[in-house]
Amino acid sequence: MKSEFLTLDYRDLLHGIVMAFLTALLTGIIDLLQKGSVFDWPSIKTILIAGLSAALSYLLKCLLSNSRNQLLTKEPG
Repeated sequence: MKSEFLTLDYRDLLHGIVMAFLTALLTGIIDLLQKGSVFDWPSIKTILIAGLSAALSYLLKCLLSNSRNQLLTKEPG
């Protein structure tokens, strides 16, 4: 992570999107295996919520960390 405290760079955004996609994909697969069903709106909705939650969580963590990955700490002098 290279972005400074309270900023985001393109790598943070890219990692957030990748994490969201993978989380949504795995959640969808697990959900389908547990239910034994095909894709329908409730399954797709669960996948979208999981993906959005993962992306927002990661981006919030990146926003609140400095370039040394220290949470809620300003940049070292």
